[in-house]
Amino acid sequence: MKKSRVFLLIAVLFMLIVFYVVYDMSTKTKFRKFGDETEKNKSVKDSVKHKDPMEIEIRR
Repeated sequence: MKKSRVFLLIAVLFMLIVFYVVYDMSTKTKFRKFGDETEKNKSVKDSVKHKDPMEIEIRR
């Protein structure tokens, strides 16, 4: 009986920690609106679109 209470306590603590981490991540994330593109983003898309795929450099 005592082992099941300890397991239940550990499970509840784990779930609280997981919920806290998920909540913290969701408050710091900004979602991009689909119709909201700036001129900079459009120019980058156009410049990459017309290049040969073998010539595109990988930036690190």
